[in-house]
This record gives sequence, structure tokens and C-alpha cells, in this order.
Amino acid sequence: MSWNPFTRVIHNYSALPLSNPAYPPEKWRLPRNGTITSRLKRVMCRSMIILTSITFAIACFSLVAIRHSASRAVAEAKATLEKPRWEGFALLEGYYSGLGRLVRGNRPEYPPVGIAEAVGGLEVVEEEAKSMVFDPYPDFWSDEYQSTWQGVYKECSYGVDLSGRERGRPEVRTFEGIPQGMPTAVFGSHSLLGLKDDLCFDRYGRYGAYGYGYSEENGGLGVAEYDGNIADGDETGWGQGGMPIKEIDWRGIDWGKVQRECVEKNNDRFNTPDPEDLDPEGILAESVHSSNKRSEKSDGKKPRPRAAVLLRTWAGYEYKPSDMASIRSLISELSINSGGEFTVYLLVHVKDNELPIWASKRLYEKTLRESVPEEFWGIAELWSESMMGKIYNGLEDNTFRGMPLHGVYRSSFFPVQDFAYRHPEFDFVWNWEMDVRYIGHFYELFSGMDAWAAKQPRKHLWERNERYYVPSVHGSWANFSSAVTAKLPKPIWGPVPVEGVKIFSTDPKPPFQTPEEDTESAWGVDEPADLISLNPIFDPEDATWILSGDSTGYGFPIGDTSPKGPPRRAAIVAVGRLSRKLLMRMHAENALHGHAMCSEMWPPSVALQHGLKAVFAPHPLFVDRAWPLKYLERTFNGGPRGSAGGRGSVFGKGEHNFQGTSWYYNAQFASKLWKRWVGVEVDGAGGEKFESVQGRMCLRSMLLHPIKDMEV
Repeated sequence: MSWNPFTRVIHNYSALPLSNPAYPPEKWRLPRNGTITSRLKRVMCRSMIILTSITFAIACFSLVAIRHSASRAVAEAKATLEKPRWEGFALLEGYYSGLGRLVRGNRPEYPPVGIAEAVGGLEVVEEEAKSMVFDPYPDFWSDEYQSTWQGVYKECSYGVDLSGRERGRPEVRTFEGIPQGMPTAVFGSHSLLGLKDDLCFDRYGRYGAYGYGYSEENGGLGVAEYDGNIADGDETGWGQGGMPIKEIDWRGIDWGKVQRECVEKNNDRFNTPDPEDLDPEGILAESVHSSNKRSEKSDGKKPRPRAAVLLRTWAGYEYKPSDMASIRSLISELSINSGGEFTVYLLVHVKDNELPIWASKRLYEKTLRESVPEEFWGIAELWSESMMGKIYNGLEDNTFRGMPLHGVYRSSFFPVQDFAYRHPEFDFVWNWEMDVRYIGHFYELFSGMDAWAAKQPRKHLWERNERYYVPSVHGSWANFSSAVTAKLPKPIWGPVPVEGVKIFSTDPKPPFQTPEEDTESAWGVDEPADLISLNPIFDPEDATWILSGDSTGYGFPIGDTSPKGPPRRAAIVAVGRLSRKLLMRMHAENALHGHAMCSEMWPPSVALQHGLKAVFAPHPLFVDRAWPLKYLERTFNGGPRGSAGGRGSVFGKGEHNFQGTSWYYNAQFASKLWKRWVGVEVDGAGGEKFESVQGRMCLRSMLLHPIKDMEV
């Protein structure tokens, strides 16, 4: 039996000698009877103990390592399970094709089309694609136009440049056809809003007339200078596609003066404000919408409505070339070329609440000139939170998630309401953000959404507003509308009663007692929308959206959990159009009745409670991955009965799903698409090397948000 140090052994020892032995001593000597000496035994025992300890330690360390490895594997498996499903979908590459692959009759990479739709050959556009001027304006001199609208359209001037020459009219240029394989919009529709979907825009055609692509010495922005040919040397405008940029010297332009002169020249096309709109008590008591009170002339012709476009910016904002080109395009395409139908303003937030800009004209002008580029001095208006606190001083002051009630995040519409109160000449106001970009022509977009929204019937409108329209799943808009009606046979009809909310005598009243009586869905058709939203107008009750409990003055504790507030709606990304009628009701609710909600809920909730017409315009929206279509629809319309709101809403904990889209406050795809479109390399793709082969990127018209920290 082998020796075991942990086993008790009985030893037989011989008697110790009384004297030294006769033979020489041996340090390591086995006695004749074969037993181990005491010293040797101790050494061997000690060695075995050490060896066993080392073995035990190694075993323990191995167990710990195995356990750690197992824990890490479990954690990785758990992370994989928790990883958003959409991140595993295949990335789409068709967006990044260039002008070198231009075709007519494009077969999109996504969404997949049926066999019947895919039949038909592709017509390849000539190798060196040529651009053309894109003109979405109506024929102002046609008999049809002149028989409908009062006055006569007169073309406006852009003034003279520093050399004394008349500035030309800027042109937006486009290419006929689409780069092969480019995906189509998965949400919304071009054709539904009357937008061209068989054309594409490259960066020089879109912004070349506004200073992009030529030097500062020639009045341009001095970025991405382009001579119309494929790159050589230091040329940065590489790629295929002929582009005769119309260089305009923008130095010294005064946009305020140019816009005022344009309106004065076309003044007979518009109506002057109704005297009652200038009476504060009349406005606050009834919130009368001026365009509703303006009568047609005896010849039956209608005045053109006017709209202000408020670009939300702030003191200290750094205006990059991209911003300059975007603002110039807004003013040119909406205001000057339309003959004054729109006027663009910069609504500048002065963040220093200790600065009394309302008390000194000199201080106001000094602050303004320090806050915006000189060419925009004439279109800028300043405001501060302290000013709004003095105007809306009847609201119960409170904080919500650490944010004050009068702060810009919770009450960004205070200055918009104040603007509308001071500017009764405008029937509508567009609230627009600096980090929005539009690849396309602004007049086509704004007029298309306006016309489409006006045609929408009131019956089941709130219910349609609460859903994303996915053509590849829902089919036609008529099919989508019918499906909504079937799911929700009892629609919202007229103002939704809310305790403490006064219904004005001029609030719209349904012409039918019940929705069932409106058999032709006639109510609301040809009625201008009081609110045009660019995202679904959803019910935040029971959604996980963190601001859903932010309502003040309605009798519900702020932030209460059940219920979270009064009947209300929300539209995230506070970009859209509001009528003067809606803005004056919002103004009255804040100033006279002590009611308020967070910015994203305020306009749609006031519209809901006062029975105004609110419309979600389903503009084209794109995704960066090949989502399974039914899964996509269930994700974004994940609320009760296929809505985008309520329990299961994508707004809240599910907002990560928007990262791969082209339009939302956290849409990362928007920035990537924009960078690639302007020729910047992203993640090792795109840029000069790519475009020298494929040509410049050319995209269908689309809204992108947010676009931040971009030089070009």
C-alpha cells in the first residue's frame, strides 16, 4: 500500500544506542529492517503536504476560472438576448449608390416588392448625367390660378450685390432618375403628399445656388469648391454628374429688407389683418383665427394665406456653412420665390435671464447683432425665459424632472404664442429647428403637406393620426383608413370635454350630431389644418414616455401615476405648423386659465380639447436596415388596437428603435446619411475614393433630423 501522509501509521522503532556506533555515521541511512528514519520521514511528509497544497490551490483557481468563464458566458448570452432585435438586421447599402448608377424604373433594395411590381426593364441614364432646374411652383399666370386667387403674382428681387449687379434667382437642380437599388420610404409616402419620387438631389444641385461649392471671394461659402468636372488636384467636388452651379454673390444681402419688399410688392394677394385681431381682449376671449374671418372678394377670389417660419436658435449658436445654406434656401424657396407667401424669422433664445433685453432698445440691438450673422439681423427676434415668465405669470410654478415650468424644454411654445399674438398678419406659423435638413425643395414639401392635410376628413382623423402608415403592410391610404375605421368604430367627434377648459364660441362644432350621420365623411374636407405634425399624434396615457405626466393646472398632481393627467395627445419632435387660431387658444389657456403641458403635448392637447383640426402628415421616412415588414409595423404601432400610443407604445422605453431611422430626436441614421451625402467618409466608407467611381450620392427628397456639428 502506498504511503499516505494523512493516514495514521504505527511504526516499530529499535532501541536507541547508549553510545556511538562503531561504524561511520550516515546522514541518509536505511536501517536494515527497511523503516524510514525520522528525519527522512519528516522531509517526505513536508514535501507531500506542499505538493498537495499546490494541487489543491490549482484546483481552486481552476474552479474560480471556470466559474468566471461561465458567468461571462451567461452575461454575454444575456446581453445578446437584451440587444435590440433591429441591430441584427442586415444594413441597407442602396442609399449610397451614386450618379454613376442612375436608372429610370428603379427596383428598390428595400422594402421588397412583389413579382408583379418587379416586372419591367431598367433604363440606364446616360453615363454623364445632366441636371435640370426643379420648379415646384404653380403657374402663377395661368387662368386657373388667377381665377382662384386674388391679386397678381409679382416676381421679387434679391437686391444688388457689392458690385452693384442684380442678384439672380437661385435655382435648385435635380437629376431625372434614381440610383439603382435605392430603398423607398418604409413609412409615409412621396406620392401621397404630391412629392416627386422619380427624381434625386445631389449636394451641389440642392445647395449650390446658396453659396455651397464656390469661394468666399465670389460670394460663396468657401466649402467643397466645385468646377463641374471629376476631381483633380485639390478639387473637392469629385464624382460624376454635370452641375452648372449658378454662383450668386450673397455678400451684403439683407434678408429682412428683401422679404419686406417682396411682401409689399405682392400685398394685393393677401388680406390685411382683421381689426378684431388687434384687440387683445377679442383675441384672448375668443381666439379668432384671422383667416376664418377674412371674406372672399365679390368676384369669388380668395386671398392667399400667409405663414411665418420660425427657426429656433439661440445666442451663442455657431452658424456653420451648412446652416447658412439651409437658412438661405428656406428664405429663397418659401418666401422670395413664392411672392411673399411665407416670411422666415430667426427666433433667438437669449439664455442670460439677467439681461433685460425688453427694457432697452440699445441693449436689444447689441445682443441681436452679437448673436446672429449680419445678413440675418433683419429677420431675428429675441426672447428669454424671464420674459416669458412675466407674460405667463399666472401659471403655478413647479418643476418636473428637475426642469422649471417656464424653461424652454417644457414650454418652448411660449415665445411662438407671443410671436403670433404680436404678428396677426400670419394665418399660420411653422415651428422649425436648426438641426433639420431637407434634401429636396422646401416649397414642394410645405405646399404638399398643406394641401394634403386640408383634404383630410375629420371622421376618424384622431385615430389615423395615432398610427404610422406603412404602405408595404397597409396597402393604399384608403385601405389603411378603412382598417382604422374597422378597429375603432367610435371616433373622437368634436371637442373632448375636460374639466376647467372653456370651449370658446368660435371653437368648431361638428355639422352632424354623431359621426354615423356623416356618411360621406364630409366634415373637415377642404378645411386647413390647425396643426400639421411630422410624427404620430399619440395618446401618452400608460405609455412609458417620461414626460407624459407633465400637465399643470388641470386638477391632477403633476407626475401622478394613475391617472397621469387629463385627456391629451403628444407629438414628439416639436416641428410642425400651427394656425393662429390654435396658437391663440394655447396663449389663452396659459395666460388666463393656468393650464400648461410639456412642449410636445401642448399644441395637440389644446387642439384635442377645443375641437381643432390636427393632422399627422405621413412624410417619407427611411430606415437603415432591412426590417421584417410586419415586425416593423407591430413595433412602431405597438399600442392598443395597432396605435402608436398607450401601453406598448414605441414612445418611451422603445425609442431605441428610432436610432436607425431618418427622423426622430435620436435618429443616428439621419446624421450618417447626411454625412455620406455631402461626401464625408463614414466608418471607412464613402468620400472621394468612393465617389470618383460611383459618383456623388443622389437621394430622393427626405427630411433628416437631427443633424448636428456639421461643417458642410
